[in-house]
Formats: sequence, structure tokens, C-alpha cells
Amino acid sequence: MTDTILEIDDINVYYGKSHALRGVSLSIEAGEIYGVIGPNGAGKTTMLNAVAGFTEYEGTIRYDGADLARVPPQQIVRDGLIYCTEDRDLFPYFSVHENLLMGAQFRDDRDGVRADLDVVYDLFPRLDDRREQEAETMSGGEQQMLAIGRALMSDPDVLMLDEPTLGLAPVIIQDIGDALEQLNQEEGLTIFLAEQNSTFALKHAERLSLIETGEIELAGTSAEFHDNEYVREAYVGVH
Repeated sequence: MTDTILEIDDINVYYGKSHALRGVSLSIEAGEIYGVIGPNGAGKTTMLNAVAGFTEYEGTIRYDGADLARVPPQQIVRDGLIYCTEDRDLFPYFSVHENLLMGAQFRDDRDGVRADLDVVYDLFPRLDDRREQEAETMSGGEQQMLAIGRALMSDPDVLMLDEPTLGLAPVIIQDIGDALEQLNQEEGLTIFLAEQNSTFALKHAERLSLIETGEIELAGTSAEFHDNEYVREAYVGVH
């Protein structure tokens, strides 16, 4: 029997007269990697913003059984639902180490924070080599590693990632994919991944949804997505 940790039930989001999300529903089981793919502007970021409490919505979002309707974003973070945005939102003049510590600002378990710092540095050796380097001077790939590392310092139960591979070199994408697999398999971390890079999402996610123009058009396992002719032609480039 599986346990649903995050449930999105018939949510709608409007930006003025624009209907950005149209009756979107999906559920994520504890301990899985779940991917949402779709083109730019399809509604992936809007969905994650709604879950994180950044965007008003109609419908229901439940995290670990609790309705998030009136839960402020800072409490959602304290409850273990952590959002790593596409913009990364790093502190540009802070060092790598200082940025990581900012991720732990709501924690009071000092031993746990020290242990998680070791985990992050082991996971991303590039960050270990650059502990005192200012974030703004790092490459895009290193900044993405730092953004993920800072999110991990919040001690997540669910890690939401918005476009973590956007604009990155293939070797960095491989490193990030390996890190996510390690976190999922060894730590049991639940990962909610929104990606335009469908090949990356299909490689690492166990189940996925395809969103287009604000609506879920397809949902299923990674194998089912690989076997779907439309997905292969439109998103993976395999004919």
C-alpha cells in the first residue's frame, strides 16, 4: 500500500482573465520521483507556485493529508515542503557556505544542520571546493547545485524543483540527475520535478503528467510515456 504525500485536486488558477490552470489534478506518493513535463508557458511553474503558497487558486491541495488552503508559505517550508524555484533565488554576495546556512534558518537542530552540510558537500563536491566563493561569481551549473543544496538544508520531506536543468551543460545535467537519484534511493526523499527537458524527466521520474495550455493531457508511468507516440514525437524527438 502506498501513501499519498501530496495531492492536487481540481485546481484552477487565473491571472486576470487568463485561465492559467484548468482543473489540474495529480497525486504524488511518498518516496517517488514525480515529473511534470510540457512546453514553456503550459502551467508547470504556476502549479508549483500554487503548492508553495505563492499563487491563489481554486480547488484543493493537500500535503500529508492537510489542506494547504490557508497555510502561509513559511509554514509550508517548516512542514517540510521545499520549493527550489527556476530563478534559484540565491543571495548573490553571500558565500556558498552562507547560502547553505540560509536554507537552515528555520531549524534548531544544530547537529542535524552540520550533518546535512556534510551531505550536501558530499553530494556536490564542486560546492565543497568553493565554500567561500560568492554565489554570483559561480557558473550557472554551480549555482543550480547551490540552489538545490540550500533547499536540502531545509530538511525537506518533499523537494519541488522547477526546471533544474534549464540552460545547463550535459555534464552538469548528469551530475544533478545522479544527485536526485541518490537522494531518492538512499534518503527516501520525495521529489516533484517540473521540466521542459522531457528526456531528463522521463529518465528519472517513476510517474509523470503532461501539461499543455493549463490542462493535464496525459498521466502515467515513465514506461507508458516512452511508449506513447505523441510524447516521443513532440517531446523526446524519437520518431
